[in-house]
Amino acid sequence: MSQENVGVKTFTATEALEAYRRVKLSTGSGIAVEYADAGEEFIGITAHKAAITEQVSVTLRSASRSYKAVAAEDLAVGAVLYGANDGKVQDTVSGTAQGVALEAATADGDVIEILSNNGAAGNIGPASVIVDAANQGVVPIIIRKVCNFDGVPTAIAVATTARKLRIMNWWIRAIDNTAANITVKNAGTSISTAVLAKGTAVDAIVHAASIVEAQAEIASGAAITVESSAASADICLYILVVPIA
Repeated sequence: MSQENVGVKTFTATEALEAYRRVKLSTGSGIAVEYADAGEEFIGITAHKAAITEQVSVTLRSASRSYKAVAAEDLAVGAVLYGANDGKVQDTVSGTAQGVALEAATADGDVIEILSNNGAAGNIGPASVIVDAANQGVVPIIIRKVCNFDGVPTAIAVATTARKLRIMNWWIRAIDNTAANITVKNAGTSISTAVLAKGTAVDAIVHAASIVEAQAEIASGAAITVESSAASADICLYILVVPIA
């Protein structure tokens, strides 16, 4: 007999499931679920822990709400989220973007609040952002990139833009103790008036100097890169941008 559910539906777990994990329908089934892994789409998020063959409540992805989810790595507020193994979320690109982080995560296993899009067609990212028509604005985007430099100078690709963006600010968090000067470039030209001296204490955060007006706008299809003056200087780079076209 046909039925319908609003917001939450109960399924049978075909493997042991933890709470707040992304799940997908098991192959050939409409009543059983398993973890959605890296790059895989999902139907919803588990509301509680369940052993194999037990019933599990799944908060459906189509629900109009925010969700708790488990991070697979450290995440910044505003990070675009992708699927990770064992039903977790990450900002490392894998498949289609699936949501955005409303809270930061500092380690694998952290539970954070997220917003989910409602399927692959609702891609969240620079190519498709939420427009706030009432306030004539858009939701800002934070581009995050973990950078492990292994040569001098080394240019690391951060992103290739899918639309025209304007840089509002950028900053770095030190991952190691190595001293280095960091430069972020828009299509090969530095976006700031001076290089940024990286902190030498782990987790030290340093904000960039003034942004060069001529480099503040990033054309659609342009490459954003980052360079270090020292080998093995590891950082986490954050760039705050807003879509302008």
